[in-house]
Amino acid sequence: MLDYIKPLLTLSFWFKSVGEPFLPVFYYALLALFTLLFIAGSLSGIIFKKKKEDFILRFSVKYLKNWFLWAGITGYLWIFFTYERAVFLSSRFWIVIWLIGFGVWLFFIVKKIKNLPQKERELKQKAQFDKYIPKKKK
Repeated sequence: MLDYIKPLLTLSFWFKSVGEPFLPVFYYALLALFTLLFIAGSLSGIIFKKKKEDFILRFSVKYLKNWFLWAGITGYLWIFFTYERAVFLSSRFWIVIWLIGFGVWLFFIVKKIKNLPQKERELKQKAQFDKYIPKKKK
């Protein structure tokens, strides 16, 4: 088992220009991961449309929907290029770039989601204040 993990710890494994084909276990595991990301993005879109009364849940899935969909789609592309053995586009450093890029994007999404309860309180206070302000006549 450790023979499969040892290469993951070397730089030559990650930065070779020609990636070797996956073992079937890793191929199917990555395929399942990217499929789950894509399905989560689709479900996030459905939840966004259905849950109109829950502000925090609705906007959390709104922010996460694009992340899930793009993470799944770009993962599928990388697996496709690996399957086709495209020399440069199937290199393993793309998965490192994928992890870093989507990790940073997810960090900003989580930061934004943490501010949603405060934003909800502010909107309720504004609505409470605005009901006493006269409306424009048509």
